[in-house]
Amino acid sequence: MCRLANASPLDFSWNSPRWYVHNKGTGGEVRYIVWFHNLGNTTEKPILVPIEVSLVTDSGEKFLDACYPEILKRAAKLDENYQEDTKYQYAPIAKGELASQTTKHCVAMFEDVDPKAKRLDIFVTGISHFFFWRWGMFDHAYKITYEKEFDRWRLVEHGMIKESTQRAYESKRW
Repeated sequence: MCRLANASPLDFSWNSPRWYVHNKGTGGEVRYIVWFHNLGNTTEKPILVPIEVSLVTDSGEKFLDACYPEILKRAAKLDENYQEDTKYQYAPIAKGELASQTTKHCVAMFEDVDPKAKRLDIFVTGISHFFFWRWGMFDHAYKITYEKEFDRWRLVEHGMIKESTQRAYESKRW
């Protein structure tokens, strides 16, 4: 199910995260959480989107957004809105200027997430009003929380938060 959060002039939508197992059934098996999201500019002017994505599990693991090009083509087929010609970007590539009336299709990959994790918190910064990040002020994060239900992730809650725990990587370099 696709979710949408309006952060005018930016439309931010996402799907539930999915498990992806690379080299399944071999000795080199690697598990990933793959999460798809979209950034859409609803205005007639370009806007700046300094997006950053991170994930925290209930087992204490912390991850920054990554993209593994060698598995992207196979993992992309997990996207509920997958189309053969869709170009996916991850946050460090997607951040920056978003042209008028366009949408960037994004993917976040988190490698070796504990398969016993029962809860995921995904934090997205850089989608709130430009005033906050332009002058180095506190940028609220959008927090999306999922709980494991069998081998799928069920949305529990989502919304803007004021806490900064998701930004610990800036000083600790997790």
